[in-house]
Amino acid sequence: MWSDIRTSVRYLVGDIVQTGKDIFTYGSSDVFTLTESNVVAVVDVMVNDVGSSITYSYNEDSNKVTLGSGLSVVAGDTIEVDYTYYSNYSDTEIDGYIRSAIVHLSTHNYYDFVEKSGEIYPALEKREENIIAAVAAVLMKPENKSYRLPDISIAGPLQSDLPIDQKVARIIAIFKKDNSGLFFNA
Repeated sequence: MWSDIRTSVRYLVGDIVQTGKDIFTYGSSDVFTLTESNVVAVVDVMVNDVGSSITYSYNEDSNKVTLGSGLSVVAGDTIEVDYTYYSNYSDTEIDGYIRSAIVHLSTHNYYDFVEKSGEIYPALEKREENIIAAVAAVLMKPENKSYRLPDISIAGPLQSDLPIDQKVARIIAIFKKDNSGLFFNA
């Protein structure tokens, strides 16, 4: 559930998976730090354009790729690391906005959800996941004029001169009143 909300938030703010490639010249260390910080996965590692039998490991905490032992690499060899990443937000940042959205739902008298160990209680309906994602997206990018999920669409002038808390309050108020899933804010 948490990862579904995070994915929806990423779509709403336009933070979709990108592909990246870092090229290093081998010196003496088997450890290489990737350029992008929000790496999703290392797809391939190649030495001198050959990648079929290259063993490696990736440490997401340090953002480093380590070549496997037993690999015959010499100084001057070219190491290429292909990976996917998010260019704007880490999972930790988005999780913080999701937690903020849950607090906003409570302060606007929708419901008092509880988050424990990465799970939200009581279990959310899909439309509640979507309202949490929409509120989190507004908190992240308040200048957006519209947000669209499969069962919720918010369009129209969310005036950029309104404070964020008023934008959030409007979204929650409309959500509480309308169960159709399609909202227009004039």
